[in-house]
Amino acid sequence: MPAQSDHHRTDPIRTAARGPEHGPATPVGIPVSISRTRIKLVALALLAAAAPVVDTPEWLTVALTLMCLAVPPAVAALGGADLVRELFLLPPRPIPSASTRKDDHL
Repeated sequence: MPAQSDHHRTDPIRTAARGPEHGPATPVGIPVSISRTRIKLVALALLAAAAPVVDTPEWLTVALTLMCLAVPPAVAALGGADLVRELFLLPPRPIPSASTRKDDHL
């Protein structure tokens, strides 16, 4: 069986991202369950806190701590500051009304 040429090979991610007109690939949205991410963050934090108590190797404590610290920036990269606020169960930032905004008059 002859090998396929590069013309016939397709990248499944780019193929799924292209529209029906087969234009340039658009970014693929990644669904993020913030409640599941919050549960995983709490589990990582508890494991990182318990690691020194149960005398685990130092590399494991450092790895758990780094993973715990990496979750908020990863969530911010996917969904911005509003999703990070939701991760930590903070209320959404209030949007000031037009009458309370300060106008810059020069």
